[in-house]
Amino acid sequence: MGKPYGKTKRPRTKSARASRGTGSAFKIPLRGKDGAPLSMQELRDGIFEAARYLQQFDGTLRAKWATLYVTMVDEDGKEVLPDSSGSKEIYPYKSAADEYAQ
Repeated sequence: MGKPYGKTKRPRTKSARASRGTGSAFKIPLRGKDGAPLSMQELRDGIFEAARYLQQFDGTLRAKWATLYVTMVDEDGKEVLPDSSGSKEIYPYKSAADEYAQ
């Protein structure tokens, strides 16, 4: 018996995927009251509160990396970027070369 004419379906198996929310990243959402946008002062206070919470792990744990995503809006509620690059990388430490250059 020869090949069947036309296209035949290949058996497919689903690849194993980790479902959302099962990663090992610890999330700290900052939200405004009743879904309202946060003022810069409220955002700053929330970040400081998160830092105070994480302080209890000082000396026992380290952060592999952290990324803060901030969706900013103007007075009309339209999303805006404060910088055209859309990102700002911050290093909380200074190298000896950085200190010498100043």
